[in-house]
Formats: sequence, structure tokens, C-alpha cells
Amino acid sequence: MKTQKIALCGMAGVGKTIMMKQLKKAAKDRKLFDCILTVHVGEDADLMVVQQSVAEFIGENLTETTKDTRTERLHRRFEKISAEGNKRILVILDDVWKKFHLDDIGLTHSLPNGFKLLLTTRDENVCTQMGVETSAIFKIDVLKDAEARKLFWETTGLVPDSDIEPDLHQIGEDIVKRCGGLPIAITTIASALRDNKEKDEWEDALSRLQNKRVDGYNIKAIFEISYKNLKEDDLKAIFILSGLFPEDYNIGKEDLLRYGWGLKLFQDVHTIAEARRRVNTCVNKLIRSNLLLKSDREGCVKMHDLVRDFVLSNFSNVKQASIVNHNSNVTEQLKEEDSYDRILLKCECMLELPVEFNHANLELLKLTDGDKLLKFPKEFYSRIEKLKIVSYENMHRPLLPHNLTNLRALSLRSCSLVEDDISSIGDLVNLEVLSIVDCGIYKLPSRIGKLRKLKLLDLTGCANLCIDNDVLQNLEKLEELYMGVSKGSTSRFTEVNCTTN
Repeated sequence: MKTQKIALCGMAGVGKTIMMKQLKKAAKDRKLFDCILTVHVGEDADLMVVQQSVAEFIGENLTETTKDTRTERLHRRFEKISAEGNKRILVILDDVWKKFHLDDIGLTHSLPNGFKLLLTTRDENVCTQMGVETSAIFKIDVLKDAEARKLFWETTGLVPDSDIEPDLHQIGEDIVKRCGGLPIAITTIASALRDNKEKDEWEDALSRLQNKRVDGYNIKAIFEISYKNLKEDDLKAIFILSGLFPEDYNIGKEDLLRYGWGLKLFQDVHTIAEARRRVNTCVNKLIRSNLLLKSDREGCVKMHDLVRDFVLSNFSNVKQASIVNHNSNVTEQLKEEDSYDRILLKCECMLELPVEFNHANLELLKLTDGDKLLKFPKEFYSRIEKLKIVSYENMHRPLLPHNLTNLRALSLRSCSLVEDDISSIGDLVNLEVLSIVDCGIYKLPSRIGKLRKLKLLDLTGCANLCIDNDVLQNLEKLEELYMGVSKGSTSRFTEVNCTTN
């Protein structure tokens, strides 16, 4: 089977990823390939993460810790697949910003027999640098006028000739022109005006677009309009919270629930079950507004990178920092004068956290991917006493908080813990949400019973767990208990037992 490389090229927001997903679905439906491997690369590609994604798709367990050894493992695996001679593999590299070396993921520049490559990129030069022939580069352009108008009116749910007055029709036509044929701009603003015939709101939307350049890199006005049209405070809060997660991240609705509960984002909500329904409602509304996207992963959503950039740079009332380290100077990114309310920090390859971690208003801290070499400064939590949420994921030995009276939620996922760590959690007397997932603990000590305000306890993946006597009986406010064996990193919960007073 002849090796072939294909590329979809176009500006940001033009619909490359959506078209890629449609092609992927068609290939699956028609059974053109035995395996379709999809990897999001992104602007700040983390090669170790990309390698892990590739390994998961082909059923390989990477235990190596260096790039070269992981590459060699993947290469041997792909050689074996190719040698079998009867496998048809489609490799999709989505959102490639610069030349990507296929050998870093175990492939060669000349793909093995039975393999095809599909990549999406904003830069046509990337296509040629990666060996895609000119005839196989498909440029995704902005919509033509007729296509743009059709998309706009279909998204608004209104029929120009019968549903609205001529002057409103004209305003809509002017809005379409200002959107410049960019699909994400058209669908976002049209969704904000859906089933709305209020002339003032349409004129306001148009006025916000006047004199604004609308292209793939500057569509702030579009998202401002959509955000303004979010009527409920809960909706706005969940939207802003979603922007904290990394680029192309599968945002778990359960994470939005637990973080939202810890931050007290929900109005007139008294139970975890009510909060979960509120989150689901908010997420569905945000999807319909094109501010969130559906995810292929069950229980998750995604946020377009342009929308995420808008969130991280345009809300002074909630200062969020989502930082991927890449050996950069984290201290400079976390300057004292930039006092953040929420921080997500990827700690890979870091040896220590900044000594001057002075964020007096910090309410949410999420640290991920820290190895055994990572050191925490002394009295780390003493300068961030307002913390309401602490989340550790894939950390060798996290520094657990002690005596933080404001802490409402603590999440530990795929972390190395010892019994003393677990016991100390019992001192967090105001804790209402506690997750200890896939952490390999074998005992839940009696001191956990001191968490009299705890409403949700998640112990998924803690196999052969011994729970001390009276722990659960002492959790007087407990509403939800999750236990059972995890089915993998993508599975949140497998077995649910709910208790109420």
C-alpha cells in the first residue's frame, strides 16, 4: 500500500480540526483503517506527553523516562505492526505549529507500509517541511459569502424571509460581513443571538464588531458578545473556570463540579447532586453557545484554543494562570505583582517551586507531573492561606496542606502517598470534597472520620483498601461515596454508592 501524507491547512478558527474529525468519522464508518491514532500537538508541544498519547493508542506501556528510550520502544512497536503486513494505520497529527519529527514518536520520514498521515496546521510551510506533496495540501479557506450567510441564519434558528423584520435582516447581513467568513466567529455570535428578535441586542452585537479586525488571531469582540449574552452568573463562572485547563484538554465535568463546589460558584445549590445538575446544564448551554466543544471522551468537554486565550487574558476579576513549564523561568511567570486567584502549573522537569510564591488571594492551586526531585519551599502554604482547592495529579510526593481552614476541596490523583500523608488530611476540618484516586493507598485511617463536613469522598482505584472502624459512620454529612477499581486513566468512576443522612 503506497504511503501517503495529507494536510489540512488554514488560519485559526477556520474549521480544520472539525473537518479532521469528520474525515476521521467517515474513515471509521467505512472501515478504511484498522487503527486511527490521533495526537494533538499544539503550539507548545510536550514531546513526552505526545509519546504517551501514541503509546496508549497502540497499547504500549511506556516505563522509560528519557525521550530517546521511549522513541526506541515506539519504533520497535511500529516495526512489528508494519511487519505483520495486514494493518492499515491512519496517524493524525492535529494543530502542528512547526516541523514535527516523526521519528520522535517511533515513525520514519518515509512511513511504513500500510500507514497514512493526516496533519492539520496553520502554516503551509510546515506541510512541505514534513514531506507532504503540494497536491496533497488542502487549504481550508474562510467561507464564501453565500456559505457564511447560510451558516449564520441556520445557527440563529431564524428564517430571514419570514421570521424577522427587514431591518433586523439587514443587521444580520452586516454582522456576517464583519465576521469575515470565519466559521468560529459566525457560529459563536449567531449562537448568542439564537431565537432572539430584540433589535437592540442585534445592534449592540454589530456595534461591538465595528472597526474590529476579525481573523483567526483577533476575534476578542466575538467572544465578548457571547460572554455578555450569558445571563446567569453560574454560566459565566463555569466558562471562566474551563479556561484554566491546558490547551486541547479533556475537561471533566466532574472536575468542574468539584472545583466549582470548592470555589462556591453555584447559587441556591445545597447538595452535590444539585450542583452536578447545575454543571451539566451550564455545560450544555455553553456548548450551544459555541464557547465549549463536545469531546470524544465521555463526561468531558473541550475549549477551543482561541476561546481559551480570550478567557486567560480578559478577566481581571478572576486572574488565572495556566503554565506549562518547559524549563522556563516559572518565577518570572508567577511574579508577586501578578497575584493570581487560580493557578495550574505543570511541574515536569522542575527541581523546586518558586521560593517567593506570594499569591495572597490564591483560591485554587493545581499542580501536575512532578517527579521525586521536585522540592517544595519551607512554609509553602503559609503565604496562601485563602486556598479553597488544592489539586495534585501525577505527583511523586505532593506536599499536602495542613490546617488550612478555608480549604473545601482536596484532589489527589495518581500520586505517591504514605499513611502519614493520609492521616494529616483529617486536620482539614472544613473539607467538603476529598478525592484520592489511583494513589495506591491501602488504609483509610480513623482520623479521616474527623471530616464532619465532608460531602463527597472518592476512593476510586484504591484496591484492597482497609477502612478503619467508624470512619464512614463519623462522616455525618457524606452524600456521595465512590469506590471500585479504576478502568484506566480515562475512567473517573466505576462503582458508586450514595449515602444520605
